[in-house]
Amino acid sequence: RQQAAKKLEERIEEELHQLDMPHARFQVQVCHAGEEGHVKFTRRGTDEVRFLLTTNPGEDYKPLARVASGGELSRIMLAIKTVLTTAEDASTLIFDEIDTGVSGRAANKVGEKLFALSMEKQVLCVTHLPQIAAMADTHFSVQKGERDGRTYTHVERLDRAGRGEELARLIGGSSVTELLRQSAEQLLAEGEKYRNVLREAL
Repeated sequence: RQQAAKKLEERIEEELHQLDMPHARFQVQVCHAGEEGHVKFTRRGTDEVRFLLTTNPGEDYKPLARVASGGELSRIMLAIKTVLTTAEDASTLIFDEIDTGVSGRAANKVGEKLFALSMEKQVLCVTHLPQIAAMADTHFSVQKGERDGRTYTHVERLDRAGRGEELARLIGGSSVTELLRQSAEQLLAEGEKYRNVLREAL
């Protein structure tokens, strides 16, 4: 476990740096369970494992729950999941609002990381961020409504025009203007360009 912990630390730190957390340092602390001089056996063995993190230079390592903000925690979970997927047989990964608390440049980084993952696994991502949605190859609009006193869910695969319209709605809310449509189209174009470059590089 000590040897595996060092490898895990290095790989997760690398992922965090790519997710716009350049100063993040991740530590896996493995120590014996029980009081000093006594070994405590649990279902997980005789070790206790803790994940510690520092996000700013000069700060001490602290447990994730005490140091990470909502946006940082989302990126940490994505980094951990990215590293662990190499050891998993699952062919599909589902992320439900992995972008919570994330915006701006960090959102772009999360979108790029999700696309990179999708080149090895099928990735399904529920998101309300246009920067992340624009990085997808395929978009589905999921809407909940009511009919005859029953709640139903409508799922629709969007064409290019529908993708632009939905991104414009995510950017500006219920009132979609021509300027918002232009911004959405720019996001889609930038997403396509990034995906094509990455595919050609591989």
